Amino acid sequence: MTDKKVIFAEVSLFFVTIIWGLGFPITRIAIDLGFGANTIMVGRFLTATIVLAVVYRKKLKHIDSKLIIYGSIAGVFLFLGFFFQTLGNAATTPSKNGFITQLNIVFVPYLYYLFFKKKVDIYNGLSIILAVFGLFLLSYEQGTFNNFNIGDFYTLICAIMVAFHVVTGSYFQKTHDFDPALFVLINITISAVFSVVAALIFETLPPVIIYMYWPLVFLGVFNTALGFLVQSYALKLSLPTKVSLIVALESVFAVIGSVLIVDELLNAQLVIGGLLIIGAVLFSELKPFRRRFIKIT
Repeated sequence: MTDKKVIFAEVSLFFVTIIWGLGFPITRIAIDLGFGANTIMVGRFLTATIVLAVVYRKKLKHIDSKLIIYGSIAGVFLFLGFFFQTLGNAATTPSKNGFITQLNIVFVPYLYYLFFKKKVDIYNGLSIILAVFGLFLLSYEQGTFNNFNIGDFYTLICAIMVAFHVVTGSYFQKTHDFDPALFVLINITISAVFSVVAALIFETLPPVIIYMYWPLVFLGVFNTALGFLVQSYALKLSLPTKVSLIVALESVFAVIGSVLIVDELLNAQLVIGGLLIIGAVLFSELKPFRRRFIKIT
């Protein structure tokens, strides 16, 4: 492995993180155009399935029943995560949607304990405290918690489902030594199937012209297919701590994109609450006061 390959992987992930951040206001544009949550999911996952199936076409012959079963279980959590994220985006602001989604990284260590019996350390506990304070600031308004709306609640469920997807995916791949590329492809394909079924049952297409489907294509090609490809590449070459640090910037770019694209108005309370949540993510992942910090970064 050369330094150039590692740098290329990390820089690529940085640009993908920008795209992921922009996905929050772009999802809001799709919602404002009249697309329902399930239809947006179809655009995202069906497009990504086609793209990844083409990219990994030579590996498709290695798919077996065990991969389909366990990949489908993780895929259900992936579907639920994005489903509740999309529902949340429709009822809250893209910035809050982005910040609260980031909490999935804080939840992961506790689920790791359930699956792998890996001890939860003091940094994970402190990250929960920071995250709670962050959510408090996002929710609190003049003696009430009226700022915590149904969209924020859906997004919190999203964060939990994404954490389950991360941990079950890790558990199944380590237990059965699955090919990560094929495992991700099964995850996304199952999400596409559930999205299509839900869209056919609960939604109808809005009366829009062809070019208005661009948000769905963008989310499918760039946010999902390209995002998963680059993230897998980066996790293979770079350190998990560096990957987590880069990915934590997603919510920052969500805020910037929301201001520039959908004219969202920010206030100091939202910014500080969001920064506390980002801090919780970094605290959990980087463990800044540990002596081996320099070595692992």
